[in-house]
Amino acid sequence: MKLQQLKYFVTACRLCSISRAAETLHISQPSVSMAIRELEREFGVSLIARRYQGFALTEEGIIFQDLAESLLRHADHISERMQALSQQQRPVRLGVPPMIGTVLLPSLYQILSLRYPELVLSTEELGTKALLRDLRENVLDVAFVSHDAPLPPEFDAVPIATMEIVWCAPRRHPLAALPAVSPVQLEYESLVVFQDSFSLRDLSMQQFENAGVTPRILHTTEQLSTVESLIRSGTATGFLLRPLAESIPDLAVLPLDPPVSLQVSLAWRKNQKVFRDMHRFIELCRRTSFF
Repeated sequence: MKLQQLKYFVTACRLCSISRAAETLHISQPSVSMAIRELEREFGVSLIARRYQGFALTEEGIIFQDLAESLLRHADHISERMQALSQQQRPVRLGVPPMIGTVLLPSLYQILSLRYPELVLSTEELGTKALLRDLRENVLDVAFVSHDAPLPPEFDAVPIATMEIVWCAPRRHPLAALPAVSPVQLEYESLVVFQDSFSLRDLSMQQFENAGVTPRILHTTEQLSTVESLIRSGTATGFLLRPLAESIPDLAVLPLDPPVSLQVSLAWRKNQKVFRDMHRFIELCRRTSFF
């Protein structure tokens, strides 16, 4: 017994005509007749008494019509309920490093409000290493991550932007007039740096290691506001991404020598189930230029 067979039978019963049922259902008349015969064979009863014009329901047919209509109503309820569940709003769990979030999120929220105002984001700020961990553990759906090498093969990704790492200091700093700074020139500088879960820290510290210089780290933090405060006060100097650094007043922003950049990508686990709003968010990021 199939729901389609029940639908054909009930429609024929309501219209008292196989031909009119076929016309209503936009199928052939033999398809309706065959569905009824298959039901009769399956249950071993006659459901209709065929006449020269039309048919009449047998006693078994009357009982079966009532049961079939009840079952179809229940099936419709199940379908409507499941469709409603599938369309329920589910937040997209988004991870973002604090500095990248400061640069990207204002534009992202503006674009979302115009194109998908009903789409809800639930955001978490962490360094890239911690974000990749949370993607693996299904704590996050997607995350903006920064990297200088291909991401692990377990992730899919959409490239978003390339951002230069720059050294920042107050404009009155003695090195502020230089065209660029090298790790050797920064050997005696007190630095404020991000925690080791941040890709920016890895890359900036790698420059010191490559030059054979041990950096003087005054303070380590995961808070962008702390980095900015210590640099602006002249207590320390540090490293930021260029788009953010250039938005902060009264800072000297110098490229590194040699220059260093980070790739920013939107990442998610391969082979995970992508729900509707997650797909919409990924496609929005794929098609949007944020700078």
